[in-house]
Amino acid sequence: MLHLHHSNHLEQLARHFAALQQVDTLPPLEIEQVVVQNNGMGRWLSLQTARYNGIAANLRYLFPAELTWELLRKVLDDVPEKDPCAPTTLRWRLLDIFLQEPESWPELAHYLSTGDEGAWQLAGQIAKVFDQYLFFRPEWIREWEHGKGAGSDWQARLWWRVAGEQKLPHWVRLQERFSHALSVADKSALPPRISFFSVPVLSPGYVQLLVEVAKYTDVHIYLMNPSPEYWGDIESEKRKSKQATDAQELIFVGNPLLASWGRQGRDFLDQLIESNAETEDTSLFVETDETTLLQRVQSDILHLQMPELGASTDQSISLHACHSPMREAEVLYEQLLALFEANPDLTPAEVVVMTPDIDTYAPYLDAVFSTAEYPLPFSIADSSPRFAQGILNLCQQLLAVPQSRCDTESVLALLEFEEVRSHLGLDEAQVMQCREWIRAVNIRWGADAQIRAGQGGAGTPEHTWRYGLDRLLLGYAMPGQELFAAVLPWNEIEGSQAEMLAGLQQMLEAVFALAQWDGQQQELVEWDRRFRQLLKAVVGEDAPLQAIWQALDNLKRTLVQADFTQPLAWAIFKSALAEQLDKRSESEGFLGRGITFCALMPMRTVPFRFVGLIGMNDGVFPRRDTRASFDRMGNSIRRGDRLKRDEDRYLFLESILSAREWLYISYVGQSQQDNSELPPSVLVSELLDYLERCGASRETLVTKHRLQGWENPSPTLPLSGEGGGFSPPLIRGGWEGFLPPDPHYRQLTLSDLIRFFQHPARQFLRECFGLRLGERDDELPTREPFTLEGYSAGDIRACVFQQLEQALPATNALPLLRAQGLLPHGKPGDLLFARETKVTQAFFDSIQPLTELHREAFSLSLGEFTLSGLVGQLDSDGRKVYSLGKLSYWQWLDIWLHHLALNTLEESTYPPHTFIFSPEKNYQLQPVSDAREQLEQLLAWYWQGLQEPLPFFPKTALNLMEQTVPDVAKAMSTWEGSGSFAGESEKPEYRLLYRHENPLETQADAFITIAQGVFGQMLNARK
Repeated sequence: MLHLHHSNHLEQLARHFAALQQVDTLPPLEIEQVVVQNNGMGRWLSLQTARYNGIAANLRYLFPAELTWELLRKVLDDVPEKDPCAPTTLRWRLLDIFLQEPESWPELAHYLSTGDEGAWQLAGQIAKVFDQYLFFRPEWIREWEHGKGAGSDWQARLWWRVAGEQKLPHWVRLQERFSHALSVADKSALPPRISFFSVPVLSPGYVQLLVEVAKYTDVHIYLMNPSPEYWGDIESEKRKSKQATDAQELIFVGNPLLASWGRQGRDFLDQLIESNAETEDTSLFVETDETTLLQRVQSDILHLQMPELGASTDQSISLHACHSPMREAEVLYEQLLALFEANPDLTPAEVVVMTPDIDTYAPYLDAVFSTAEYPLPFSIADSSPRFAQGILNLCQQLLAVPQSRCDTESVLALLEFEEVRSHLGLDEAQVMQCREWIRAVNIRWGADAQIRAGQGGAGTPEHTWRYGLDRLLLGYAMPGQELFAAVLPWNEIEGSQAEMLAGLQQMLEAVFALAQWDGQQQELVEWDRRFRQLLKAVVGEDAPLQAIWQALDNLKRTLVQADFTQPLAWAIFKSALAEQLDKRSESEGFLGRGITFCALMPMRTVPFRFVGLIGMNDGVFPRRDTRASFDRMGNSIRRGDRLKRDEDRYLFLESILSAREWLYISYVGQSQQDNSELPPSVLVSELLDYLERCGASRETLVTKHRLQGWENPSPTLPLSGEGGGFSPPLIRGGWEGFLPPDPHYRQLTLSDLIRFFQHPARQFLRECFGLRLGERDDELPTREPFTLEGYSAGDIRACVFQQLEQALPATNALPLLRAQGLLPHGKPGDLLFARETKVTQAFFDSIQPLTELHREAFSLSLGEFTLSGLVGQLDSDGRKVYSLGKLSYWQWLDIWLHHLALNTLEESTYPPHTFIFSPEKNYQLQPVSDAREQLEQLLAWYWQGLQEPLPFFPKTALNLMEQTVPDVAKAMSTWEGSGSFAGESEKPEYRLLYRHENPLETQADAFITIAQGVFGQMLNARK
């Protein structure tokens, strides 16, 4: 008999299920067959059964398709082990047909003309459509197999070709045979009892099969039902408004939320009632108190009531608008922390947080909750296996290499995996060294010239991986400054660094091999062999590769089942393997340790005291029903069809009903760019409208959080309202708490002093906090140069200058510059070389004759400091500096401090003049009478800058002092930047130290004083 048990509380259904096991006990060795929608529900039901009965044993959880196939095998003789028309298998059968006879399907020529990959994608879409036909349009399948539409209907012809011609035992054919065979079959083969627990929807054909089975065995269906009243004829207010005025009086809305969101549940409940399912007399529905706003909403749904004024001011329902997923995770942590503090009886295991996009939110949730100052136990379910198992992520990266440009960042991303570094013998510091090598030899993208040309790039070797690796290897084998076999050695690798280079080469050779596979076709056995060898070369045989081996084995079994034997394009093999690797476990992490983070999926909404829904953004939830143009089910939607939109609306309703005390909703409701308001999901908007009709205020319900947590100075963590979180421990009043520097810092070289004034804030952070911040961007360039980059003009001129010094033609520098990758490819590079050669030649002629330059050492006692070093580039006229590039602030600091040192050499034979020669303009620094005093002042600022951030910003300071009348406001653009260039404030050390202020405003006087003492004095001496 078919029994229907329904309730608005899932706990009641679980208690009834457990009671049935006690009242109607199965034989001791008989397995209790329970059908669930996902493994998470089975896990929860086991826990509830053990809670009520003291034990949960001999329970077997199946999915609906698994039970169906088992029943078919028990009654029929020749049913295969697996469904031969399952979408994954049917896809390969369709692909086989498309590859062998594409001309037979002119209706699909537009898709098939794109090649093998297009045929693979098309086969996947058609397989899903045919699978829907089998369960929701079985009459079409029967008509096609009886010859209807065989001539003009391509779908009918294709179905006959892929399934009908071979008489594959698919669901529709087996169901017909099952109905006839069941009446004469041995009934003892059927399970004594079958239970369906909280399965949200079944196809009409499936319900019909259950009705047949229920004639001979008990089938119990435990169904979540929002209301005990009959609500099969209720309609939403939106649908009611579209009817004629006289017809509107006949339409019953009941509760607006249930009418709008409950369509899927209503249709399935009606389907079961029409199947004459016996409904239990015992009422399992639970009356809900109306003491909180959440309970009032649940009570209105239970009794099919319209909302009434009189909302309480409690925080049982709270909504939070944030600027980004990261802020959502931070706000969630703060609110949960406050909730646990206010409710000591609440445990993390009673909290669930669901999101429609778990892959997007899982990294942020893990980052926030795993590094929090006050840790909360948690587990993340349903995320892609790639996030849980790094080896799978590595495999995905490798699969993407052949179709990628092989740019520097995508290839070096392989070295981020511990398994790769361990196998190659590299640590993180050595990986950073490898990055610097790659930057130095100007690798950008492309495995080699031939492969890059095939991807639309220039067919020249420079900037490719192969050419850069050749430079590194040749530089270690035979350092030199000349080309060898058209390759310029890079001379900086020596000694034990060769082991690092060998590890890098081993990985790159694997990448080069991968890059050759794109466009090739091989049988699956060959692709399997190649990929296994590749993984062993990259990570070795000791890496945890079991999941990948299993995915390859599963792929081979699927092709055997589909009788597919054709050669495969690499793109198809890669796509098929990636799908196997991305199969998720719906039970792992659900109801695990502490707070449960999981995907918002049908029947995942088991009861919790706190239910959180994050990522409820507009356009993300509910999902849209996107159908292929050839999916005919979209032309005539029937009652009982599965629609993503209706599934998600009913899922949102179930989420509200499953919250016992608190409902928490957050979404990206504010733009990060301009702080403009962004709408939430349409379902959240409907809920807000409903709550306003209850009398609640939208301003009270929705909390708009700030862009950054530290923007709120309040250290408190209210449950609602502007939660700012704990501010970072920034020091605002002063730096008195730091110990003075070690006395040995008073003994320094001139180079030390120059480096300090070039980067004073960076020096402070390194000496006080041990932070080492780099000057250049950590990301490597991934495109070849199209013009002169950065300071490459100076490098080009230096190379030409070197040739001229050796009395060689300037054109000899062109192949050397090409080999270094400093010039754009082709004619643009030739034109730029000609321009820079002309400038360098003119400059070289203007400084003739070149004299021999000398250097002189010095050691000065300046108060408590000792300053020593060398002053070089000296001749009978003084100091001569030749600069082939643009003179920047850091070069002027070097020149000026050397000039001050030169002017302190009392017994020197060299005049205290400095001459600066550059292609653009020549300068002269006049003698300085108070050089010692100026150095003492610089050393005093240096000592101050080791104890607190020195208000000296060299780039902005030079711009300020070059003004006729120094004005900080006019130099502000250099500090803040504009759309065309980054300001000095964007440097990482300044962003770290001055997050809350503009030091040019708060410390203007001190900044002007130091700028005048450094660059102001220099400009007074510069002519």
